[in-house]
Amino acid sequence: MPTIPPRRSVFLDSSVFFAAAYSPRGSAHDLILAAFQGTVDIVISSYVLEETERNLRVSAPQALPAFERFRQALPYRLSTPDADLVADTARIIVEKDAPIIAAARAAGVTLVATYDRRDLLSKRDAIATAFGIIVAPPDELLRMIDRP
Repeated sequence: MPTIPPRRSVFLDSSVFFAAAYSPRGSAHDLILAAFQGTVDIVISSYVLEETERNLRVSAPQALPAFERFRQALPYRLSTPDADLVADTARIIVEKDAPIIAAARAAGVTLVATYDRRDLLSKRDAIATAFGIIVAPPDELLRMIDRP
């Protein structure tokens, strides 16, 4: 009998949620589809939902309907880190992005999907060392997840 690979949990940064709502193509959208197909479990936070909606309203209001459809239909788990965990996380990354990594930590998620090169991807080694969390763009995470 074939073994079924375990589903991996992935925390979505708002940059990935934004990209998935904005375009029906690309690895951000593929990651969302993987969640609908049951291949990955998506974890997000209220902070991510609010930031994504705010950024879409300003930069791509035409993508708001897709975002709302995802928000309503996407199976996801919500993570809410406490203030102490956010503060502890801010030792390593900028304060504005500390809630992202803190929410992944609170949920016990070790994969974070992001396109944020300046504040998260540039700190991926420090985040991995400090918290055991892999921060990568969606295409890289999808390749990791698809490995047997």
